[in-house]
Amino acid sequence: MFNRMKLSPKATLRVTTVLGGAALLAIATATSASATVTATHGSDSAQATAYSMRAYDGESDGNGVYADAYLANGAHVSQWDGNGAHGDWGPWATYSSQIKQFRVCEDHTGCSGWIYWPS
Repeated sequence: MFNRMKLSPKATLRVTTVLGGAALLAIATATSASATVTATHGSDSAQATAYSMRAYDGESDGNGVYADAYLANGAHVSQWDGNGAHGDWGPWATYSSQIKQFRVCEDHTGCSGWIYWPS
């Protein structure tokens, strides 16, 4: 019914290497998309991916809200909501170094706990 071809050990190794490489490429491609991670503090929030973050002010209390982060290169950065408790997210800020840890903070109130290595 089927004519099976016998492969030499060298050809078998070559085929196995190519198939293994293709499988690794498929896994790497599937896992490289950045997921959005959310930190909350009361009704306020911050979102981050591996290289970007933004803030959301969910309270009309006069306190500013910002996403606070340390990058892998050691820089400390903040991204303010920018529009008050307007009901929508502030703009995304994007960095050239990966976000190591981030949190959401509200002026005069405090911050959420740190979330490490969002991706």
